[in-house]
Amino acid sequence: MYLARQQHSSFFSYQLRQSYQTKDNCYNHRVLFNLGREPAQFFSIEENQAVIFQERLLMPLRQAMEQDPEPLLEKLLFEFFPTQVQQTLLTFKDRSCQYKGPLSREEKDAISRQVHIFDRRRLYYLRYGAVDQSHLNKLHEKCCRPLLGQSRDEREHYFIDAEKVLEPGLYFQYIFAIFNLHTYFEQSFAPWLPEALARVEVADQLTRVVCTLQKSQSFWQAETPADSLHLHLARYLWMFFDAPPNQASFQKDFADAFMGSHRTFSWPEKRVKANPQTIEALFGLSYAELSRLNKADLSRLYRKKAMHLHPDKGGDAEQFIILTEVYTTILGKN
Repeated sequence: MYLARQQHSSFFSYQLRQSYQTKDNCYNHRVLFNLGREPAQFFSIEENQAVIFQERLLMPLRQAMEQDPEPLLEKLLFEFFPTQVQQTLLTFKDRSCQYKGPLSREEKDAISRQVHIFDRRRLYYLRYGAVDQSHLNKLHEKCCRPLLGQSRDEREHYFIDAEKVLEPGLYFQYIFAIFNLHTYFEQSFAPWLPEALARVEVADQLTRVVCTLQKSQSFWQAETPADSLHLHLARYLWMFFDAPPNQASFQKDFADAFMGSHRTFSWPEKRVKANPQTIEALFGLSYAELSRLNKADLSRLYRKKAMHLHPDKGGDAEQFIILTEVYTTILGKN
């Protein structure tokens, strides 16, 4: 079961829908309950924290589902709850989640059959932010797991929610990537800098690809493609034409790349706290002379002096600490 949002001219309406498997092993969807414009009318809040769903909502859901629908309803209608109730539910959110483990053989086979290449491209960009999708085959199959057993309608609502993280300025490159538009351009920079292409030419290719996808039965599964452009595809045209892309600053990109390639990290140089006179009294050599010794000679000298200053041998503990500090500091520089 999932929540479907339908946008009208000035408002949204909501439905609870369910994906189901057809006889030919494809997936379609059906409407379980029409929530209208105000889903809040189907539940009440008790003692400012408990959500009580009305029986007229629960009855058809129980008939269509094997498990109790209330926990899932709490997740689907979460945004319509009062703030105090949301905070209470967040306290206990995901405490019962369990690790699903590696993909089974059945899941891998189902992913290869069910997940369309267009879905993979969207998952790849939303996960890695990559306009160049030449490494699409490296997308981990676990990313496709949430799409299993879903109708085309449920998947599109899944992506509508996932795409909310995108800024409008990124819509252009997102659409360029997911529709694989770089294959229609010969410019070498097309896969990674689509903003430099002529926008009119990109729009022409996008329109053709969208129309081709509209007629693809493998994309729609058991759902019948409409004669007119479906809203699930039309939204990408709106994203493309309504939101101008971010303008790339070549000076900024060059400066960032230059600083990034020359930026290195190193720990601050250790400084010895002991004064030069103390160091020379302990080692018989100045700090500068000790620094010029190779590792073997330095270690040999340290062991010789440590035999006399070690507390277990009756030496002075403070002097032994200073001796060791000077030795480890110089050793770290060699």
